Amino acid sequence: MSQMHPFDPALLSRRGWIFDCDGTLAASMWIHHRSWTHIISKQLGRPFDFPWPLFCSMGGMSAVDTCKRLKTDYGFDLDVELLLADGHAFLEEHLEKDVTARPEVVNIVHHVRGLGHKTAVASAGRKAHVHTTLNRIDITHLFDAIITAEDAARSKPHPDLFLAAAARIGIDPSDCVVLEDSPRGKEAADAAGMECILVEPA
Repeated sequence: MSQMHPFDPALLSRRGWIFDCDGTLAASMWIHHRSWTHIISKQLGRPFDFPWPLFCSMGGMSAVDTCKRLKTDYGFDLDVELLLADGHAFLEEHLEKDVTARPEVVNIVHHVRGLGHKTAVASAGRKAHVHTTLNRIDITHLFDAIITAEDAARSKPHPDLFLAAAARIGIDPSDCVVLEDSPRGKEAADAAGMECILVEPA
C-alpha cells in the first residue's frame, strides 16, 4: 500500500479533516492547466503558453480573479462567461477519463476516518467538476461534506470555504486540519484558524 504524506502525528487528535480537491486529493492540476491554456488560446486566436509556476501560484482563485490576474500580467481582456463555458466542456471530457487519485493523500482520509474523525472537501472549483473528479477516483463516499465554489461568497485566500466545511461537519475550526497544495489555500486555512499540511501540487 502507498505511504501517507508525512505530517506531525500530533495532528491526529484533531477531529475535523478538510481536503482540497484538485492537486491534493486528485492529480488533476495538469488537466486544469491544459484547460486554461486551451481556452485562453482559443479566445486569443493564437497559442498561449501558461507558465506552470504561475498557474500553480493561482491555485484556489476563482475564474473571475484568474482573468483579472491575467489581465494585469498580460493585458488580456478575456470574456469570463465564454471561458467558463469552454472550460466546462473541456473539463467534463478530460476529468472523466484522465484524472487519477493521489494515494498518499487518500490514505490519510482513510486513516483519519478510521479514527472516527469527520472529513470534508473544500474546493474553489465548481460543483460539477469537483463531483466528477471525486466520482472518477471513487472517493466521494469518504467525505461527510463537499464544499465548492457555489457554497461560499469568497474564494481562497479568504477562509469562507474552509469555515463552511467546518460548519457542515460540525467541528470547531480550531479542531480542524486542512490539506492543501497551494499557497493561497494555506492562507485561507490560516485565516480560518486551522492547521495546514501543504503538499506539492499534482
